[in-house]
Amino acid sequence: MLYLCTVLHFSVDGLCGAVLASYAVNEPDFDKIIYYFGLYTVIAFGLQFLAGLLLDRRKNFVLPAFVAAPVLLAGGLFTSLGIFWQVILIALGNCLFHVSAGVLILTQYKNFREPGIFVSSGALGLGLGLAEIISAPIFEAICVIFTLIALYFAKKFNFELESINESKSEKVSCSLIVGASLLLGCVILRGFGGSANIAGCIMLMPCVFALGKSAGGVLCDFIGWRKSILAIFFMSFAALQLSGNYKIILLVFAFNMTMPLTLRLLHKYFPSYPGLTFGLAAGCLVPGYFLSEYFAVSPYIMAVIQFLSLFIAGLIYESQSS
Repeated sequence: MLYLCTVLHFSVDGLCGAVLASYAVNEPDFDKIIYYFGLYTVIAFGLQFLAGLLLDRRKNFVLPAFVAAPVLLAGGLFTSLGIFWQVILIALGNCLFHVSAGVLILTQYKNFREPGIFVSSGALGLGLGLAEIISAPIFEAICVIFTLIALYFAKKFNFELESINESKSEKVSCSLIVGASLLLGCVILRGFGGSANIAGCIMLMPCVFALGKSAGGVLCDFIGWRKSILAIFFMSFAALQLSGNYKIILLVFAFNMTMPLTLRLLHKYFPSYPGLTFGLAAGCLVPGYFLSEYFAVSPYIMAVIQFLSLFIAGLIYESQSS
């Protein structure tokens, strides 16, 4: 299941990137390009928490949403619809896929490694799509094939979903709200500081994003979340002592290592709401897209804030679960 969703994540994000890139290279008006990229981002990521909340309340909708995603994405391939409707369709398909697959990953696995691996492939697909290395129809073909394979295991999915406890009212304390806010704040920081680029190396940074996300999950399972947070902190400061591209690469790698930490800890805070927690984490990447050029905080301060936020949020979780 993990690897099916990982390949699907690669193809879904790749298709969206390819459709947007195909439009952008033929659009002379830069303001329109910015508008449609922004519209896609708001719908695909900003609405995930609503879709996730719906799936948490109606778990029998998870598989239909999972299947609906490639259908919506296929509609986005038709240029005759116009770029507005293409963007709407691919954004909705992306939103439904992320949340439905995210629910499956968070509920079927309990470690940090799986969400890290699942999310990592999206960066690779998006990079290949935006660079027009792989075309949208090819991504759609991959998406359809692997969705059909997933459907083959539909009975198993349904069985596992039925085994998940129905959403119940969980006691929400001030400390839980504080801890969740700290985790979401880390995601916002990652949105601002974890997505740099290097001119002339189209696929270098997407690979760094993917490796960072995967490595973060593996490290947490190997040495525990506390030592992982400390390791990421020291890695961030080590990166800041370097210069040039090496500094950027290592810093982005370290920032992306926090992804499985924030996602899994959020789910541990609210285990009955995997869709909502996944959607909130995704939505917190949106500010970085729109406001990164106005964000001028020292990387040193960002590293310290990230470390303190993750560590305090982890301690709050432990105190609540004990």
